[in-house]
Amino acid sequence: MKRFFLTICVCLGFMMSQAQVEARYDKGSVPVVNGRVLFEETIATTLDQAVSYERINEWAQQRFNKPNVIVSKFTSEDATNYTLGLTAEEYIVFTNRFFVLDRTRINYWAEIQCNETGVTLKLTRINYWYEEERDGGLKFTAESFITDEQAFNKKGKLLKNQGKFRQGTIDFFESLVNEMTEVLNK
Repeated sequence: MKRFFLTICVCLGFMMSQAQVEARYDKGSVPVVNGRVLFEETIATTLDQAVSYERINEWAQQRFNKPNVIVSKFTSEDATNYTLGLTAEEYIVFTNRFFVLDRTRINYWAEIQCNETGVTLKLTRINYWYEEERDGGLKFTAESFITDEQAFNKKGKLLKNQGKFRQGTIDFFESLVNEMTEVLNK
C-alpha cells in the first residue's frame, strides 16, 4: 500500500513539474507597448559614452553581417547621439537533429542607444517566416503569436507551437544582451 501511494506521489510530482513553464517564459515575459512587442534591456556600464558606442558599433558591424545573418541593413549610425538602428533577418533554430531541422526566419528592427549610465537595446517589429520550404511557408508577427493572449490556453498552459516561438525569441533577445554585455565588460 505504501508503495502504491509513493508511486502516485512521484507520478503526480513529475506531471506537475512538466506542466509548469519556466519563469523567464511565463506570462509577462513578452512585453507589449502600444500594441507592439518591444523587448528592451539596459546594460549598466561605467564606460564613457563614446567608448561604449565605439565598442558596440564594432561588435554590431561584425555581428550583423554574413554569415551570422541572412540580411541586414544599418538604418542609422549616429556617432553624435551615440545611436545605432538596424533591420536584420536571421534564423532561430528550434531543433537540429539528424534529418530534422526545425527553424524559422526572424525579421526584426533593433535600436541601440548609448548614454552615460549604460547601453539600451530595443528589439521590435518582429516577424517570422516559418517553413519557407513548404509552399512559401507561414508568415506572422510576434503580436499575433507570442504574446500572453496568444501563447497560453485558458488554463494558463503554454501552447506547443506558440511556446517554441516565444521561448526562441526570448532566448534570442537574451543572447544579444549577453553578447553586448560581454563586449562592454572586456
